[in-house]
Amino acid sequence: MCRYLYIVLIYLSFTYNLYTQVYADTSVYDLKYRAYQLLKENPVEAESLFIYISQIDPADVIVKRQLGYLNFERKNYLEALRYFTESQNLSYSDTIALQIAYCLLSLNTKEEAEKILKQSLTSQDPLIKSSSKRQLSELRGGKNNSHWWTGIYAVSYYDTRWETFFYYADIKQGYKIDKGGILSGYGFLNLSGDSRSVGGLAPEIFSDNAAIIGLGLNFRPFPGFQINNQYGASYDFIKREGKKRIDHDFRSILIYGNGIYPNLNLHSDLRIPFYIFADLYSSAGYYSRYKNFIGYLQSRIGSRIIEIKQTVSDIYFKGSLVLDIGKEFYNNQFEGMIGLRIMPDVKWGLVFAIEAGRGFYIKMNNSENPYDTYFNSIRFFVIFDRIF
Repeated sequence: MCRYLYIVLIYLSFTYNLYTQVYADTSVYDLKYRAYQLLKENPVEAESLFIYISQIDPADVIVKRQLGYLNFERKNYLEALRYFTESQNLSYSDTIALQIAYCLLSLNTKEEAEKILKQSLTSQDPLIKSSSKRQLSELRGGKNNSHWWTGIYAVSYYDTRWETFFYYADIKQGYKIDKGGILSGYGFLNLSGDSRSVGGLAPEIFSDNAAIIGLGLNFRPFPGFQINNQYGASYDFIKREGKKRIDHDFRSILIYGNGIYPNLNLHSDLRIPFYIFADLYSSAGYYSRYKNFIGYLQSRIGSRIIEIKQTVSDIYFKGSLVLDIGKEFYNNQFEGMIGLRIMPDVKWGLVFAIEAGRGFYIKMNNSENPYDTYFNSIRFFVIFDRIF
């Protein structure tokens, strides 16, 4: 009889604990819902609820961040710093790191703020990177607050379809006309080529085999969007029949790019976080050398599969589309690729990547295509991309 009574007591105890836990979880959920409802109409009461929730569940990162933002808005920077720091200890975020830097600056702790801002320059999010760079520039004052900037983009890759190495480099030295960098003037040098154009294997569109030098004007009215106008002189490395080797080159291009990127988490152990990222790049413009309007669209979605110290690796799917007004076959095609990239150190701007996939030419009535409509390709990339 005692044994059965003991079993019943255990069962009742377990049921009570389960009920209590479910009820507590439901209560926290209801409190959160109520707190978010009160944010606009009564932020003081909302803060009290968030504080109470944080006491019930100290590991709730979202609540701690919300408390940080509420205190920052009220210019209570010390409390904001405390909540943001607590949330970072639970789950690192590039966005919150930037908020911590703002708190430190507001508290006149400039050295600590500068350390965090320098670290934020390695963020994969372009908005965080640009905000950090701008804040660092303002922090350092007139001594290092230069309007001059240098941009280098260089890529070399091998394409199994053409059995050819290709290269492209774009070097710019610019000056920000306004403080925010909305309008910039720059000088540029473009180099492009491949290892087999003399033999005629690679179509001209894949590689200009030319050097272009000139001046440009860049206008960025809002994040992600820019208008690029360039004028210069071009020199063809390979003599083409019916074409001048030295010619003028004018381009006017509209560009939009944006994305969602994973936070950079610094830790010494190997992790497989599977953070999702997605981005889009598009351009449309007129190119005088081709006497053509050309548009390009690329979208990509992927996941961060390796993270250790400053080294990261991503896997992704990529789709790209190119179209033109002139209806040249090589300017009208679609590709779908799967890719793997490795960044040995995110601060370097160096990327190693491999992409494999399939594409097809979009049929154009007035342009004869000497190649198969469908094609397969594997490409091996080395990329360097940095702004100084």
